[in-house]
Amino acid sequence: SAYAQLGGDLEVCRENHNEFSFFLYNITTTLHDNVHWRSVYSRVDEKWWPYMNYVANMEDLSEDAEHFLKEIKSIKDGVSAWDRIGSTGWGDNERDCGALGTSAFLAKKDSRHKTNARDHMLSYYTPELERFVEQHYADDYNNPYYQFSDMKLFPEEEEKSASRAQELLKSNLP
Repeated sequence: SAYAQLGGDLEVCRENHNEFSFFLYNITTTLHDNVHWRSVYSRVDEKWWPYMNYVANMEDLSEDAEHFLKEIKSIKDGVSAWDRIGSTGWGDNERDCGALGTSAFLAKKDSRHKTNARDHMLSYYTPELERFVEQHYADDYNNPYYQFSDMKLFPEEEEKSASRAQELLKSNLP
């Protein structure tokens, strides 16, 4: 296995294969050159970033979709994709491509799609794992082209760390 060839302990890997923290700490660092675990920023040559003119965010997907679809215009009649289909969405019959819906594309808040992702993440993450991911993927989080919203699973932990850092600074002042 590539993991073992790069110095990972295969037996320990087998014993901990269901542990999310093991995966994050070991697989992503041992297989750091594997494109599946690298940051997106590290996989795109820096010269191309200025040409990326659209990155959508899940937090604002309906607004981002509207903005994007308004930018796409037909060369035949100049009508935007938003005006053509986005403002009404599709109809309920997925086989009838010509049927228009009654609400804008991605505007419905369908409770069947609600995932409670934050609660699920809290069952896997610890404050330490959150900091590890933030550091490991810092170039993605800090990429100005992405414009990520700051999301903290454990905001109180960050406040405690900031308070401790300030106390240390104060105690080292003459």
